[in-house]
Amino acid sequence: MSAPGYIPPPPNYPPAYTPAPLYYQPDPVTDTAPLKNRWYTGIRPVRNLTAVGAALAPVYEGYSLATGTGTLLTDMVNTGHPSGAWTIDIAALATTAYINHTRDSWITRVLLFAAVLGSVLTLPWLNAVLRLMTGATT
Repeated sequence: MSAPGYIPPPPNYPPAYTPAPLYYQPDPVTDTAPLKNRWYTGIRPVRNLTAVGAALAPVYEGYSLATGTGTLLTDMVNTGHPSGAWTIDIAALATTAYINHTRDSWITRVLLFAAVLGSVLTLPWLNAVLRLMTGATT
């Protein structure tokens, strides 16, 4: 080894820094939910009443949308296909309920009420309930 040389001073690094612990305190919960998330906003009485009125309005030469659904179901029951009438009724109710749920417009609500009113006012619900409960036919 040769003669001792010059040793430079250590570099000027910043001192080791340990941050102080942070304590998180959440904001107090307040009831600031927007109005659209409330349960009673889905009722919409004016919209529903106008949809029922449109479903029952005689627009097709004295016939309404609900009457059209009811006529179809009545013809199927009278021609000897009551199970087919119930199948079409359930399919129409399920389809209109799904469309109304996904799109949520006034027109889809009118179609839903037309399907519901056409089936409720046409098919023999009391006979079906009696047959299911007792097994007896009228």
